[in-house]
Amino acid sequence: MSIRRQAAVVLTVVMGVMALATVAIADDGDETLRFYLARSDLVVLGEIASEPSEFQKEIGVANYVCDFKIAQVLKGKRPARDTITVKIVRFERDEEDRFPEVKKGSKYILFLKHAANGETPVWKTADFWFGVQRPSPWMARSLKRLAEHDAVKPTR
Repeated sequence: MSIRRQAAVVLTVVMGVMALATVAIADDGDETLRFYLARSDLVVLGEIASEPSEFQKEIGVANYVCDFKIAQVLKGKRPARDTITVKIVRFERDEEDRFPEVKKGSKYILFLKHAANGETPVWKTADFWFGVQRPSPWMARSLKRLAEHDAVKPTR
């Protein structure tokens, strides 16, 4: 085998090992994403379709009710309609806590759970801290991959 051929083989092996190492590093955050997926009945990527109305039931807890147009379901069963009404609940005591982007046209990944019996809207964010996230294609792919993998995981 020529030296050029040997170098190509060595380079291919080294690149393969580096690619595998990169995949392993990318999976370090999977347990965090799995935790939030486990707390959610529905995870969707989409856009706020109506201007949110804001109210507070208690000091420091903001509630935003709005329509949300689903572009992609990352976990759960797709709702009958592409646009659903959601309640985004966040801790917001001070002005610095506010999410100025919670407005019509803003794109997000929402981690949702069914609201309590009889409560409307039917969907609300699953967590005060993590329930609404700025969209990231990488995060969306990872959430979908993990949700699909965990859905087919055998039970013991």
